[in-house]
Amino acid sequence: MLKPERMQQVSIIVAKDQLPNLLGYAGSKRLFHLTEIEDDSIPEGAKRYEALELQAKSSTIKSRLTTLTTALNVSEATFENLHAPVNSIESLTRFLDDETGKLEHSVRELEGAEGKLQTEKERASELSRFLSGLENVGVSLDAIAGRGFLTSLVGEASIETVPSLQKELDQITHGDLIFAITNTSEDTQTFLALFPTAFQDNAKQATTALGAKIGPPWTGLPSDPKKAKEAIDLQLANLDKESKNLEEKRVKLAKEYGPRIKALATLSEILEARTKALSGSSTTEATILLQAWIPKRKQGEITQEISKVSGGLANVFVEETKSHVNHSTEESTQAKEADPPTFGIPSYSETNPTPFMILTFPLIYGLMFGDIGEGILFLAFGFFLLYLRRKKVKVFEIGQIFVNGAELIIMLGIGATIFGFVFGDIFGFEARSVLGINPIFSPTAGAFPTSASVVPSTANLIIYMIFILFFGVAHLLSGLAISAYNKIRSKEYRHALLGPISWAWFYAAFVAAAVIVVQANFKFSVLLKNPLVVASIFIPMALMGYGEGGLHVMEAFIGAGSNTLSYLRIWALNLADFAVKFAFFTSFGIVGAIFGNVLVMILEGLIVFVQTLRLHWVEWFGKFYEGTGHPFAPYQEPMSWIVPN
Repeated sequence: MLKPERMQQVSIIVAKDQLPNLLGYAGSKRLFHLTEIEDDSIPEGAKRYEALELQAKSSTIKSRLTTLTTALNVSEATFENLHAPVNSIESLTRFLDDETGKLEHSVRELEGAEGKLQTEKERASELSRFLSGLENVGVSLDAIAGRGFLTSLVGEASIETVPSLQKELDQITHGDLIFAITNTSEDTQTFLALFPTAFQDNAKQATTALGAKIGPPWTGLPSDPKKAKEAIDLQLANLDKESKNLEEKRVKLAKEYGPRIKALATLSEILEARTKALSGSSTTEATILLQAWIPKRKQGEITQEISKVSGGLANVFVEETKSHVNHSTEESTQAKEADPPTFGIPSYSETNPTPFMILTFPLIYGLMFGDIGEGILFLAFGFFLLYLRRKKVKVFEIGQIFVNGAELIIMLGIGATIFGFVFGDIFGFEARSVLGINPIFSPTAGAFPTSASVVPSTANLIIYMIFILFFGVAHLLSGLAISAYNKIRSKEYRHALLGPISWAWFYAAFVAAAVIVVQANFKFSVLLKNPLVVASIFIPMALMGYGEGGLHVMEAFIGAGSNTLSYLRIWALNLADFAVKFAFFTSFGIVGAIFGNVLVMILEGLIVFVQTLRLHWVEWFGKFYEGTGHPFAPYQEPMSWIVPN
């Protein structure tokens, strides 16, 4: 998982009719990282494969099948065993297009019937509510319209158009009009108009002319509102029965077509994968040329199997290029989550920093944030997030970030808890008084006396500061050691000597000189009495200048001081962590202690995490890590049963 694997670039020439067999084999093995052929690498007489049209069709078919899956709520259906022409991309495209069209026809008919029924139900409901109002005030339809029969007009128009429409209908019907707004949305209003049947045609023409959408009219209503409402309610009951029948039909269609839709959806994924593979290839009239990276250790085996599955109509040629690198093969890219973000993954010549960070990340976090109580809460929170992830519980978007990083939170909790015992700190209180556990070393011991008569002591703070500085030196030297190892492993002996080895030599001498100067009360003249130390500084600088250039020397010289002092943030944040909790407790008592701990866990916990990340990314990674590797993205197909034996 953590060790990169050496890859070999190959070109594969295969007969067109054997391409599906080759891709089926590649999809099942998941060992082929397909790449696009560069224009200058296309052989004479060949041209780039024009796959845009196929890709567009593939994408459209997949989208149509997704719509069908959603429309019929197909989820747990089994796969139907289809006899699909998987050995021809063009034939598979036509097959999927035809089969999807047949299913769409049935679903469209169902959705059309449901849409029509829903419209009728809405109109009937609106008219029923209107008639209820007439019944409550005792007004008959005859009294409203002055006729023995009425026509209803239900429609939808923009909010700006409705007043003009009402005025137009009022003129057409000579005032024999009931006009009501039944629903208002952001841009449109739904209206109900009742008027004598004699004005029906003119009313429809006027309504259509003003851009309104109208439905079929209601005619033959009894003049008694009560009886008219009963007729409408009966119609609503019938519509509800029809709605249930359509829902049963939908369930039946889902049961009948579900297995076919699932199979077609899977075939569409195969088609999509194959068309994408073709988009980076070149072609002649009879052959296809593909380029891919494969594991070098399996090159011979893969070559033989390609020839076998293609009936001897495929050849593999090794490209004379530098080995490509990935992180995993059969396990695909499961290790990606462990790779340092932003910097990319290690190349073959680089050491993966993840194993080191598993140790150093919680270590540095704990040095800044050591607290038994808060560490245990972090552990509990981390295990809870891990439980949510394993149970696949859906959480909100930001919460999902924490769920994905459950293991990291557990690691931070371990670091905080361990150093909480070292420092003897539990929620800002002394572990000695709460748990009866004596600290191994408390950086803040004596620095925050509870009585004004006690003189503060900074002795432990100074000791801790010195320890942190030397910890930073060790961390930086480990980065340079890894860099030297990387170059030696790549047989870049000259770069190893004139680069990281000379840099480490200079840095160690620089630190030794700094210690001597500090011990002499910052008298720099003391270095003149130690010519060996001075020589140990300038000799590696000269070597670096000769091998890597003046800018590299400048970087090493400036970084020697700035990068080391940067680790003092560990000391400062450890001090701030205790000081905030101490201030809240002494000012507001137990309530302040609770609030202070909550504030520290949320705000300072995040700040400490960012600073820990910074010390790794800026100070440490800068010494050895580039992350120029390429992630392994194997060609894969969703089903293995289509792969030829």
